[in-house]
Amino acid sequence: AADMIKLAMIKLQSEFKKQNFKSKMILQVHDELVFDAHKDEVELIKPVVIECMQNAMSLGEVPVIAEVGTGLNWLEAH
Repeated sequence: AADMIKLAMIKLQSEFKKQNFKSKMILQVHDELVFDAHKDEVELIKPVVIECMQNAMSLGEVPVIAEVGTGLNWLEAH
């Protein structure tokens, strides 16, 4: 799991830079990533985050599921 989230973080950083997002990945908490997202980018970055998280590493036949929550703080995003 640790390797998977690290790979996802690398992919996300690259994708955010490629798409010139102003939003930033700011924190990892266990298997979650916390972002400081600009309001105008929230809907744009959601699919990018899900894609990078779900495809960070292949687990063969086992599906990897990622979810995105939003809020003004970490508690609201849950």
